[in-house]
Amino acid sequence: MAKPVILIHNDIASNFQLQKLERSKLYGCKRRIPVDEDGEPCVRASLTEDGEVIILSGMAAQGWFDDLGRQVEASEIGAQSSDGIALELVLSTLGVSQPLEGPVSPMEVLDLAVSSVYQLTADTISDELAASLTSGEVWRFRFNYRSDFLAETAYLLANDAGIFALIGQPATAPYLQLNAIPPVEAAEGEDTEDVDFEML
Repeated sequence: MAKPVILIHNDIASNFQLQKLERSKLYGCKRRIPVDEDGEPCVRASLTEDGEVIILSGMAAQGWFDDLGRQVEASEIGAQSSDGIALELVLSTLGVSQPLEGPVSPMEVLDLAVSSVYQLTADTISDELAASLTSGEVWRFRFNYRSDFLAETAYLLANDAGIFALIGQPATAPYLQLNAIPPVEAAEGEDTEDVDFEML
């Protein structure tokens, strides 16, 4: 069993099991399966450039190598921000108590670029948190499914179908008034490659 989501509300811990919601689980899906003349499913394969070897699924893997040809383990690879600053590894929050922040405005959830949605099943839930969610209040907490370099924001909410966590990154958009003047574009620098025709 996967580690639970542990949320602290008024110093009381509530434990949840999580299940990712996907479109295929909600609405079902169709797959086209190519078959041979006997009706047996075909298996996808690749051919090496020299045509000597057929590569089936599971026979290849991704790897990283330095300038000397030495393979670099994934644990040795770091990450940088867009500014070139080294990022620290953010550990998974599963199985680790996370304090709830809020309640927050439901409007705050609209500024979230949602990357995934989880349905939570309560192993234990405090009466106060259950009442809060039933009344429509929304709570925020830190979430990281697996250790990586970017922690995500989660919002805890509930409806008649159950308790859910919306996971993503805040993406606040600047407000632009109706008929506002568009921002002035930065002036382009002088082009040093221009030809001075008077010198010809």
